[in-house]
Amino acid sequence: MSTRATIHFQQNGEDRAIIYRHSDGYPAGLGVDLETFLDDLAYIGDNRYDDAEYLAVKYVVWQTHLYSLSSAVIERPPLSVIGIGIVMQDPEDIKFRYIVDCHRPRPIINVQAVGHIV
Repeated sequence: MSTRATIHFQQNGEDRAIIYRHSDGYPAGLGVDLETFLDDLAYIGDNRYDDAEYLAVKYVVWQTHLYSLSSAVIERPPLSVIGIGIVMQDPEDIKFRYIVDCHRPRPIINVQAVGHIV
């Protein structure tokens, strides 16, 4: 069974974008991925950390690229990737909620367990 999670990109304590991830939502999966995403942005010199909507879009592109590379032995086209989406609110079946507090010099990521964790 998948471990579903959402990522709330916030600015000034307000949700500006919510991304749904269908699987590997545990901190050892998604938590590490979010830190790696921020590291990758720093590596290319992209420091627009205080723009929540911009970071959310960049995250979707970054995650889609990773999924298209790791989903099969042969690289799949990015548009064939499923398991990530944009939502208006948390689905009822998520296990983790990540809050990305978007500000400079680097966003802070907090994780909350939601419901019963198996």
